Amino acid sequence: MTRQVRYKGRRMHIAGELTIYTAATVHAEISSALAKGNRIQEVDLSAVTEIDTAGLQLLLMARRSVNAAQRPLQVLNPSSAVSDLLGLLQLGETLQGTVEGAPAP
Repeated sequence: MTRQVRYKGRRMHIAGELTIYTAATVHAEISSALAKGNRIQEVDLSAVTEIDTAGLQLLLMARRSVNAAQRPLQVLNPSSAVSDLLGLLQLGETLQGTVEGAPAP
């Protein structure tokens, strides 16, 4: 199985499905990285092929954890699946200023 979450410096890369079926695994990987003191400030979502509300909860959890450490979390290169979900749920304003590389509406 390919690892879904990778880290390079301050950037976290998430690949594949980010759904209820993978939420427990991805949550464990993100939580472990944050507990080890990784100074994540960016999340690259260009390789996310599918996302549902469980995946969105994981992103919001990561953002909350990083913000609690007095750091911003910037979402980079959302895939079309991520952009579609954010648009459907009208979360553009909630993530405004944190999404870079999102397609124009």
